[in-house]
Amino acid sequence: MLGIFLFYYAYPVTKRPTIHDVAALAGVSKSLVALVFKQDSGVSEARRDRVLAAAKQLGYTPNAWARTLRSNSGGFVGIIVADFHNPIFTEVAEAARKFLAGQGVFSFVSTASVVNTADGRSLDPVPLQHLLDLKPSSLFIVGGLPNHSAFKQLSKNMPIVVALASAADLPLAVAVRSDDNQAMRLLTDHLAQLGHKNLAYVGPEGSLVADQRRAAFDRQVEIAGLSGVYFSTGTDNDEKAGAAAASIALAGPDSPTAIVAYNDNIAFGVQEAVDAAGVKNKVAVTGYDNTYIAQLERINLTSVAQEIQEIAARACELLTDPERFELARGKELLVSPSLVIRGSSVAAVTKSK
Repeated sequence: MLGIFLFYYAYPVTKRPTIHDVAALAGVSKSLVALVFKQDSGVSEARRDRVLAAAKQLGYTPNAWARTLRSNSGGFVGIIVADFHNPIFTEVAEAARKFLAGQGVFSFVSTASVVNTADGRSLDPVPLQHLLDLKPSSLFIVGGLPNHSAFKQLSKNMPIVVALASAADLPLAVAVRSDDNQAMRLLTDHLAQLGHKNLAYVGPEGSLVADQRRAAFDRQVEIAGLSGVYFSTGTDNDEKAGAAAASIALAGPDSPTAIVAYNDNIAFGVQEAVDAAGVKNKVAVTGYDNTYIAQLERINLTSVAQEIQEIAARACELLTDPERFELARGKELLVSPSLVIRGSSVAAVTKSK
């Protein structure tokens, strides 16, 4: 017991300054301090300066959580990132956070926890429940989740926006995502112009957005008069799964001259497999998301660029404008993507006769 006592005595925990400390140092009431940090008017300049000086001296900042919970009306946007491993998700979440902050709206970013079970990948509801217990006024889900069951018990009036994925199992939510048909048309047109006729698509299956993106690829390949074959990564969206699927594709008798990947992470794995097979300058590789990693000189990946700022802005407008949300409720809003061409999409090699 003595050892424990001495440890705490030697290393005291610094108490965070409170609104009461600021009021005492400034010689004003707690309510006046609260008023200073709540609005720009209603307090004389002299007393405001005194309060701000005291707050600066103590290192005090308002507790946004406490203010939100005291209001008993939520007042903040809960942002849930489906997978921190995917850069595009974190980029959209950060863009949304900045947009909301510019509107004076508090937000809190959390990550979803997906676990592997006997029945496949499942969403762990416990971390999400911690966020929901704080009573956010609206939710922004970035990326595809195995399911949205954790949100189905929420009030029907709560605005929910899903970005970069489908919200089909949340009929009262709004989805904001890129137009996959347009994206695949850009890719197939580009590869056809380079002389590619035999294409492969590498990506996951089982989720709605994965199946829709693959269907878009099949549709555009048929329209372009090309040949397309599918190689599954199962339920995985990472580099390892992309490399494994691409290795199988490249080992076949009619190996593709171009591989279209579901996202950039899978494309990085495809590039690794292409390098290992010794066909780096013979097989084109394309991704989807145009993440900052795709832009690195050593990666140099041709990729579909999702309009991050536009997607985030449209989502935040829906989350903070009840009338605008009601008009869009249950709909899917598509944003036009673009194609960024880099060195990974090499021209088809003409076979000698």
